[in-house]
Amino acid sequence: MWKVKWWRVVVALAAFFAVSYLLAATASYFLPWYLARKLSRDSLNLGIVPTPPPDKSVAKLEGPRFEQFEFSFQVPWQEVEQQKTSKMISVLSFKKGATLLVMNPSVALDNKRIVQGAETEGQDANAIRGVLGVRALSSNYDLLAAELEATPAHVKWWATPRENTRSMVLLGLKSMEANEANAIYKASNDEMHGFQIGNPAVAPFRVRLVLFDRNDRRYEVWINVHEGRVPVLSQAEVNGIVASIRPIPHS
Repeated sequence: MWKVKWWRVVVALAAFFAVSYLLAATASYFLPWYLARKLSRDSLNLGIVPTPPPDKSVAKLEGPRFEQFEFSFQVPWQEVEQQKTSKMISVLSFKKGATLLVMNPSVALDNKRIVQGAETEGQDANAIRGVLGVRALSSNYDLLAAELEATPAHVKWWATPRENTRSMVLLGLKSMEANEANAIYKASNDEMHGFQIGNPAVAPFRVRLVLFDRNDRRYEVWINVHEGRVPVLSQAEVNGIVASIRPIPHS
């Protein structure tokens, strides 16, 4: 009859748990790195970070000024082909070949609050702040800036799990914001700052402006070019639109 010595069982169990721990620890370092490499292959634009626009000149706009929801802006085009407005969005279509989608700031998502968790308190809130950092969660602008600055290259196999977790969370958020963007530029005027997502001179010829006012309120305008009508928008004209955007003061 076989006799099992208790100390051998203890040693075997200790070895098993030691190997399991080492495998888990190794996975916590290599898995984010592997996922980031795969993500960079599937979404090439995640490596794009905000830069100054290639043309900083500001075109003089010839089109009318519109007041939509809680802000106003001017456009380069004269003739409006169609205009529709709902509670969440206003659509302006111009004969020259561009369509503007203007988002209502009142229904814009408070991404900072969502990431933190609307009802998150105590240890959970501290954990989120510990991963993303106080700076990134200080405002919606700072959170978006942190997302757009993140790249798959920031995920390294030798980095700490917390550092890699932060990078992966930001990359996940960036993938939703950047979408099919071929460029990300910094954009600002006297009252707002934010980003231009997309180059008007490069296919798919779409530009999204995301700006924040001094109260961290998000304003968003999408500019889409009608198929077969390119180019209808220059970077200087985009700069002109950005310069024209103004919040409408509450009475």
